[in-house]
Amino acid sequence: MGPGGFGQRFWAVAGAVSIRVKIMGIVIGLILTLGLAVTMVVHRGLTATLERELEERGIAIAVNLASRSQDLVLTDRLFALYTLARETVRDNRDILYAYITDRSGAVLVHTFRGGMPEDLLTLQPLVEGEAYRVRLLESETGTIRSIAVPILEGRAGAVHLGMSEGEMRATIAGHIRRIVLVTSVVLVVGAGLGFGLATILARPLSQLARATEALGLGDFSWRPPSWAHDEIGRLGASFARMTERLARFRDELRRREEIRRRLLEQVMTAQEEERRRIARELHDETGQSLTSLTVGLALIEEAPDLETARERAGELRRLAARTLDEVHHLSRGLRPSVLDDLGLLPALERYLKEYGASRGIAVDLHTSGFDGHRLPGPVEIAVYRIVQEALTNTAKHAGASTVSVLLEYRVASLHLIVEDDGHGFDVEEVLSRGEMERRLGLHGMRERAALLGGSLTIESAPGRGTTIFAEIPLGTGEEE
Repeated sequence: MGPGGFGQRFWAVAGAVSIRVKIMGIVIGLILTLGLAVTMVVHRGLTATLERELEERGIAIAVNLASRSQDLVLTDRLFALYTLARETVRDNRDILYAYITDRSGAVLVHTFRGGMPEDLLTLQPLVEGEAYRVRLLESETGTIRSIAVPILEGRAGAVHLGMSEGEMRATIAGHIRRIVLVTSVVLVVGAGLGFGLATILARPLSQLARATEALGLGDFSWRPPSWAHDEIGRLGASFARMTERLARFRDELRRREEIRRRLLEQVMTAQEEERRRIARELHDETGQSLTSLTVGLALIEEAPDLETARERAGELRRLAARTLDEVHHLSRGLRPSVLDDLGLLPALERYLKEYGASRGIAVDLHTSGFDGHRLPGPVEIAVYRIVQEALTNTAKHAGASTVSVLLEYRVASLHLIVEDDGHGFDVEEVLSRGEMERRLGLHGMRERAALLGGSLTIESAPGRGTTIFAEIPLGTGEEE
């Protein structure tokens, strides 16, 4: 069933019930939603607090046991050590087990009745300087917090305790039951109040509905009753005025949206013009200056004496040459001249070649349907910048080894696909709460496509790479 069919089905069901049922449903729904929200907040907060307290108490008990055990371990009094471990387990209800190991990791004593579990023997020992370590272990009875504390900073061994979360979970469950009970009481009271409110509102509205039916049949004799001096009484007269105002408001919104679109286009155009100006200045002025510096230093290098100066001049000459290459690379990144002179495909080929060489990533470009066609200027700029931003994100965040770029020219639209085999990411998480630079880059690609009347979607998941799909109508670009 499509979206339209679902909407019609929903309104058919919602319109079949009375105002009283709707208001009752809203009141009950709000109370249940509030109760559920409170339950979730209390559960989360209480769980975090009790888990922290349980962990802190377990660490304190383990530290105390380690302090009391050090002399017994050093003097090899294993029976007293076992007695101390048993007393610790007996005096603390949350402790399931305790065992003490020597500095090599061998178990000296333990409190398990059926023998030492093999899973615990595989745990990594404490490293030197580690004050304590807490691990979460899964067992048949639930989650166990395994706490390890060194004895004499690890020189005499370590104490290991297993803390049960059973009592903590029981405490949380008790609080949740009380919240559910209070929510049930509030639900009953709220349902009664909602029923009364629904009755008060439904009666005049039902009369207004009957009067509207009479007006539809040509009966103009109806007059509002005495209660119609309130908002409901002014509903009929206000509806017509509201419709006129909504029509004007809609036209105003369209006008403002058109202004916004044109302003964004001007901003994008201004950005491209500024990049073009910077590229020209870097290439013509800075580049010529560095070239002159290189020639002059070469003359110094060829002098017949002053070997030190010759060596320094050679270093400066190589530095100037590298600086010149960097300026040329910067000018091409700001505004590649090949994009204006030869078009999108040669510009992308050059950029992908330089990208692969500098990033160490294998990049391939596939095109179809162009047959010598040149795209409109705004479309070429938008597609070039989208590919540039996508590959920048790939180099910074994806950890990819290969990237594929596909361009397909169709009669009415241009299709772009950029795909990598990187780490992938949660798209919604990054777009809503990701780092600012990466989030703006993704939104910027979408904005560039939207300004030309197109669309851009991002498909990715952790461990599955990233694929960017863009479709831009060529009619929009030609009109612009």
